[in-house]
Amino acid sequence: MRAGGKLGRDVETAPASSPGLPVRRTAYALVYLASLALFGRELARFRDAQTGLSSLILFGDHFAPRRLPQLADVPLYTYAHSDGYDGQFYAQMAVAGNPFDPALARALDAPAYRERRILVPLAVHLLALGRPAAIVQLFALANVICLALLAALLARWWFPPGDLGNLLRWAGVVFSAGMVVSTTRSLIDGPALLLLAVAARQLERGRHRPAAVLLALAGLARETSLLAAGAFWTPGQTPAERRRALGATVVAAGPALGWALLLTSHFQHLGGLRNLAGPFAALPDKGRALGAAWRAHGFDRALRGELLVLLALAVQIGFFVARRHHRDLWWRLGAAFALFAPFLGAPVWEGFPSAAARALLPLSLAFNRLAPRSRRGLALLVAGNLGLLAVPDLLGSITPSEQVAFVGGVRTHYQDGWLVPEHAGRDTWRWSSRSASLALDNPGPAPRSATLDFQLRSVTARTVAVAVGDAPPRRLALAADRPLAVHLGPLPLPAGRTEMVFSTDAPPWSEPGPTGRPLAFSLHRFFVSVAPEP
Repeated sequence: MRAGGKLGRDVETAPASSPGLPVRRTAYALVYLASLALFGRELARFRDAQTGLSSLILFGDHFAPRRLPQLADVPLYTYAHSDGYDGQFYAQMAVAGNPFDPALARALDAPAYRERRILVPLAVHLLALGRPAAIVQLFALANVICLALLAALLARWWFPPGDLGNLLRWAGVVFSAGMVVSTTRSLIDGPALLLLAVAARQLERGRHRPAAVLLALAGLARETSLLAAGAFWTPGQTPAERRRALGATVVAAGPALGWALLLTSHFQHLGGLRNLAGPFAALPDKGRALGAAWRAHGFDRALRGELLVLLALAVQIGFFVARRHHRDLWWRLGAAFALFAPFLGAPVWEGFPSAAARALLPLSLAFNRLAPRSRRGLALLVAGNLGLLAVPDLLGSITPSEQVAFVGGVRTHYQDGWLVPEHAGRDTWRWSSRSASLALDNPGPAPRSATLDFQLRSVTARTVAVAVGDAPPRRLALAADRPLAVHLGPLPLPAGRTEMVFSTDAPPWSEPGPTGRPLAFSLHRFFVSVAPEP
């Protein structure tokens, strides 16, 4: 009997003779494409002139001193006063290529844990031919490519354009909270889901061997993907079918298990970040955290987004608990992750966005594949995809950062005269009331050749003098409310600290509103480019 049974026949189609069918399909296809284009436009905003798409990886300056030496001369968008996010560790695995590189063990927060997920970093390393700068950019694009491929496959296999239900199912996977977070933080969850989806398609067609191989790859991308191996097993299997299921399970789980054992032998421990806990042990802490956030900040963007994602996950989990169809491969796949959800540890549920939606991405795929195609099922579908309403909040959860860490370990320190950093969109700036200074720190023993790029803006026309070290000041004429792009250098940056002073003789203007701050000029997107050491 073909695995999956009637699953291949549950896609709604209009009668072939319907005159409006081609028009409706075209209209929905355009909606699919438009939504992808809009999402792509949002991702394009992350591109930076100096650092490309590295802002999608979320390198944090707290981990900057531990970065791989291979990245010393690669311009990276670094989030100030931040730990960054997990993508910075997987990207460095890709740069290293060798998972047992001693420098990599220092760069990673949890080497034995991170390196279990070797597939995507290794693939990017090979595709980029081991070149660090190219690896960083390709790693930032890996999730974008996987999202586009998944979108195309879902539209071809299971959710073709043509009706509202399929649009919801398609969007509920492609723009689920887990996929959006994985894409905007360059994680491994999106690529793992793509491999799992292709494996499930092979299993639908009764092709156990390719399904097992693809699931093995998904397990090397993210080990929890192997929970989907439960789909190989069906109640009432004959002895021959049980042997086939056992063989497929061994093929699927063998590489990830063998790799984990090798890492355990090398690092002398299994590794982990308390991501697993007893059943429901982490949920009381999550409830208290949500309550505290409500009391402290009200119903703000983060709380609203997190509640929508949690409600959607609760609906999906409840669906698989309430509906038991053990002979349906999609039920078996979804139920495995629904049963896994209570065992997620506190770190997985922390903050917004929490990692729970990423950990349970296959659950979202199985839910949208299996939700009933009826009017009542449409209501269930909407409830299970409430996370779609959180997409703007998820995109807005990554705030831009002023750059303080640069190539060669050079850092900037904002000193006297600057107000707190501000941002709008992907732009960042600081205001000064009349004069201000910042320090450029070169930690090396020798001078470096550097260029400085930034923008200055003033509401009123004025002249701003900029002096770097002992060099004569450069006088810059600012037109009213028009940004001026400035490029200084190349200039020598000696070892130690160099002072950079901004000053103006024109009086400040008073900001309208209750604060009435005196403001003279603002400094935008300050960036230091340092030439590689000879």
